[in-house]
Amino acid sequence: MFGRTTRSVIDISKDDDSTVSDLTQVILQDPTMTARILKLVNTVFYNPQGKSISTVSRAIILLGLETVCNICLTIKLVETLVNRDNQVQLTKEMGLSIHAAIQARNIAKERGDKEPEELFIATLLMQIGNIAFWCSDSAATSKLDRALKASDAPPEQIEQEVLGFPLRKLTQSLSKEWGLGEALQDALAGDANAGVRVQNIILSHELAKATDRGWESEEVRVLTEKIASLVGQPVETTIELLHGGTKDAAVIACTYGASNAARVIPLPPELKEKVELIEEPSCKEPIISDFPTADPKLQLNILKDIKALTHENPTFSGLLEMVLEGIYRGTGVDRTLFALMTPDHKALKAKYALGPERQAFTDHFQFTLSKTSPNIFLYAMAKKETLWVKSDRQYSLARLITPNIREALGRGDFLLSPLVINHKPIGIIYADRIPSGRNITQEGVTSFEHFCAQANRGLEITSKKKSSSNKSLLQPGTAKVTS
Repeated sequence: MFGRTTRSVIDISKDDDSTVSDLTQVILQDPTMTARILKLVNTVFYNPQGKSISTVSRAIILLGLETVCNICLTIKLVETLVNRDNQVQLTKEMGLSIHAAIQARNIAKERGDKEPEELFIATLLMQIGNIAFWCSDSAATSKLDRALKASDAPPEQIEQEVLGFPLRKLTQSLSKEWGLGEALQDALAGDANAGVRVQNIILSHELAKATDRGWESEEVRVLTEKIASLVGQPVETTIELLHGGTKDAAVIACTYGASNAARVIPLPPELKEKVELIEEPSCKEPIISDFPTADPKLQLNILKDIKALTHENPTFSGLLEMVLEGIYRGTGVDRTLFALMTPDHKALKAKYALGPERQAFTDHFQFTLSKTSPNIFLYAMAKKETLWVKSDRQYSLARLITPNIREALGRGDFLLSPLVINHKPIGIIYADRIPSGRNITQEGVTSFEHFCAQANRGLEITSKKKSSSNKSLLQPGTAKVTS
């Protein structure tokens, strides 16, 4: 229903060992998602401090892996629904899901929940069976639509009569089939006594449904009192929290490209004239190419981010991953990676890559380093300079492009730059445009050099900080030395 990207994001969100790299690589393979995420993470809702964020890796570091996973899932949910048939029903389901999810997140934060983003996902997917059903184009959807319009009976009763099962049961089955988490499955079981987190989900979902019948209704009043008890706040304070959540939901739905869904989220009377719902374009924005194109402005912004990152004690891999994202999106290459020498200096192995079939490319990018049988990588590290390696047989260093290198990379020009710490080479950064067949330009080479130079400066700074920190552990009076 949602495709490979969504499946990958769900897997990452469930895996406690997932890293920034895992999610960054998934996102960057989807240009539309990349653009939308960077737009969203720079909104006041997600980024109230107003720190400019130009890279996906930086967004994940600042906002957290769970938050960005949630943004990905919501983007894909909207993208899947916004251009489907059955728009009336799907718009209603989408508005309800986004409204409930935002309320759940805000309530969880007010309670001091350690993982509010998990409750966001669970609440967002509480109607996934309904959404899946209305996305299908069948006689059953038309039949149920007519039955719902013709009767005032409870929807679950009508669903049972028409389909033989309520759509809630479909959600339960999909939740188990797709492994969407225990929190969602507990909430779907409807046991409000299962714990405070399950109550958080159920009450948020019930509130979103109830507000459709009016904020002044008795049902909303009762739910507000229950939520006030849950968060340990007076009813008046809780009303402000819930009204603010509704406003956030409507505004953020527009930013996600679901302006129709935003309009079915019922705003409290006092906010109707104050909230401006700005029309956003559909999520299905045209993509000119499957490969990034050079963007000088983006290059500059990412270079500034990398410079700022070097003062925050980043890990080596974290720094290099941001550099690769800058090369990939800013310089506009097809593939880029960094590879490090093995501890015995006898081989070069890729550690992280961006581009098509990145895992296979990483696996194949492993080369021996021997002075008796030199190759282009050993040469670049020995010279400590950036190389524009030409595929032309007349190229002066053509003899160093060995058959196994050409087999792994394909035929075409590529760029190399050594990674150096304390004047000693430790690996290389690589980039090419071989998959697309596009030419490398002099502007591209210059941009690549800027990013690689920033990488080496960052590595030097980080290395010195770590060295200084280790020395401080050895000062007189230190009780214990840790490695």
